[in-house]
This record gives sequence, structure tokens and C-alpha cells, in this order.
Amino acid sequence: MTNAPTTLPSSIGSALRKVRTARSLSLAEVAEATRISASFLSLVEKDKSDITIGRLHRLIEYYGISITDLLPFAAHSEYPQIVREPERRMLHSAAEGVDVYLLTVDTERQMMPLEVVFEPGAGLAEPGRHHGEEFVLVLEGVLRLELEGSEPRTLEAGDSAYYPGERPHLLANASDSEPLRVVCIDTPPTM
Repeated sequence: MTNAPTTLPSSIGSALRKVRTARSLSLAEVAEATRISASFLSLVEKDKSDITIGRLHRLIEYYGISITDLLPFAAHSEYPQIVREPERRMLHSAAEGVDVYLLTVDTERQMMPLEVVFEPGAGLAEPGRHHGEEFVLVLEGVLRLELEGSEPRTLEAGDSAYYPGERPHLLANASDSEPLRVVCIDTPPTM
């Protein structure tokens, strides 16, 4: 039996609220620590607003949790750990026009492989910056990669890039008419 990818956009907010309240934190405290307004956090927690990947990353980092804490999946203790395409967990950011698919059962490994799909003209709203390294392989479309300290680069299907995660980096679809699909591997896991 084939299932649709697991998408839990309406449960992301409630999961974030549960984490915050379990730590006895107010919206104001989280807002101050993450530079995300309390009113916006409230909307996200009530599933009345979308959240960008960058803001979600800041919350995950602040709470000291993993994306898998927000997108539950049945644990696998045997190897190889296999994730069938219809079982992938997806994080959808409508505001950015981006879908992020986790290609592993959790983020408790040495690396975090993701498939990221950008709508035509879409891009991440804010640069990523994290410990470790990042590898990107363009599967389909044209990627615009902006890496702080370097000229923006355009990569096409089959092209790849490898760079330190500490350098702020921004990924975007360079085409206004075609989607972009990339495999992105962060080491260590960033979410």
C-alpha cells in the first residue's frame, strides 16, 4: 500500500508550542532569544501562519531539538535504514515556495541528507549558517548559490558544490519557469 509523503504542517505549530510550554518558556522569552516576534510565534503555534526554514532552524537550535522531534516517524533500529519515497517526512514552506524532504529516519547520524524542491523563482528567505559542512547536488533545474565572500554561482543538473556551513549561504531557483530539485547533505545534522 502506497502512502502520500508524511506532511504535518498543521502539527508543526502544536509541536513547537508543546516544546516551549514543556520548558516553561513564554513567547516573549523565545522571541527575545531567537529574534522572531512573539506575535508571529503565536500565529505559528496556532497553525495560522507558515514559517520559513530559517526561522524554524533558529527555533530548533534554541530549543536544542531535532526536526524529527517535530515530524515524528517510527524508529528503525536495524540497518540498512530505508526510507521509501512515499514515507518521507516533508516540511513545506509556502512562504518560500520550498519543500524539504528528510531522506533518513532521524537526524541522529553523522550527516543529514535532504531533497529540497523549489518552485519556479523560489528561494530561501534567509541565509543558512551552521557548524560543519554542506554538499549540494543539482538533480533538476538551475540553482543560484550565494556564498558569503564569493560571487553568486549558477549550477545546473549534475553540478555540485561543497562548502563550509559556517559561511552564510543562500539557495534559490534561478529559473522563473521550471522547478529546482537538489540533494543537500549537511554534516553534522543541522535540524
